[in-house]
Amino acid sequence: MTRSGGPASPARLRRLEPTLRRALRGPCRLPAGSTLLVAESGGADSTALLVALASLAPEFGLKLHAAHLHHGLRGREADADLRFVTELCGRLRVPLKAARWDCAARMRRRGLSGEGGLRTLRREWLTQVARAMRADAIATAHTADDQLETLLMRLARGTGLTGAAGMRARRGAWIKPLLGATRAEIEADLCAHGLTWREDSSNAGSRHLWNRIRHVAVPALLDALGIAAAAPAARRAGLARRAGALAEELAQADRVLSRAAARALERAWRPDRGRRALDAGMVAKLPRPIRILSIRRSWRLAAGHQAPGLTSGHMTAIESVIRTGAIGMNARASVALPGGWELRAEQGLLRFAPPERVVSASRHASRRVGSPDARLHGGRSRSRRGSPSGRMSPRRPSRATA
Repeated sequence: MTRSGGPASPARLRRLEPTLRRALRGPCRLPAGSTLLVAESGGADSTALLVALASLAPEFGLKLHAAHLHHGLRGREADADLRFVTELCGRLRVPLKAARWDCAARMRRRGLSGEGGLRTLRREWLTQVARAMRADAIATAHTADDQLETLLMRLARGTGLTGAAGMRARRGAWIKPLLGATRAEIEADLCAHGLTWREDSSNAGSRHLWNRIRHVAVPALLDALGIAAAAPAARRAGLARRAGALAEELAQADRVLSRAAARALERAWRPDRGRRALDAGMVAKLPRPIRILSIRRSWRLAAGHQAPGLTSGHMTAIESVIRTGAIGMNARASVALPGGWELRAEQGLLRFAPPERVVSASRHASRRVGSPDARLHGGRSRSRRGSPSGRMSPRRPSRATA
């Protein structure tokens, strides 16, 4: 379904441009001459992002490309989305890479399902496209409203400081320059210029968790707060802005504590039969927020950034093991972790022990495609596992800053 009226055409989205400028001069900054791939679904958010970036690209010296993936799930509606995106990119003179996938079949083959499975496929495809065109970053159109929904979902499921900080404006090659904008501002700007967008009918259902948070949880919270009824996007706007501001404040706190955790890990690492282990006594003495971030960081360094995150249950058990492991050289304990990994405490050391299949597969790791969150240019990317602080080896300057 197409919303609003009139033909889409290049326009200056005055409400959104200040938000985009702040992002492109701040956390989403790219050097002049960079190539930016914009994920374009045809929805209001991604349409506004592409239109606004098309206006600002000359100012920031950016070369834009767009990418659209037809999931093969919504029949004629998805076909119409593809036509809309193709026409929009043609009018904006932005090169478009589009593809049709049978996502249902792909997810079955890989054991994926639901929105999470589709998200995995999209990210992988966008990463492939970006690498093929040697793009420096990939922009997605997440907004303050998406940030609000993310925070509510993580709060309900259980989260720590890092999770409570919500989505980041930049993570690896991925940037989210619209996180400071609300959906109400986006729709108002598009309507003011007579710009059209597409609505995904599946977003109106209650099958997926995100939809239930958006259509049930958020309105119930607004009702409880006594916020007067209005158009849905306008009614959420104030709460979305406050959630976005809180997330940014927590993200800053997380960055400060993460640096402290990295320094603590440097001091706590011990050589252990060709691997690295942690001094359990030193870890046990760390302030709890830094200890938790240190554990999570060392897990990522050991298992890789694509490994599942550690739950609150894992963290409770790990902290118990750390206390046990710090008692003395004869203490032994272990915790089962995702993917068959274990945390073992023995002889005063903590070790992340991989399952046998990971040990065998590691011999061929260099042949595998890296994480979608890694730097895009394969030749420029280096493993961060060699250093507990995540520092990269010295190398020649590169434009790949994402």
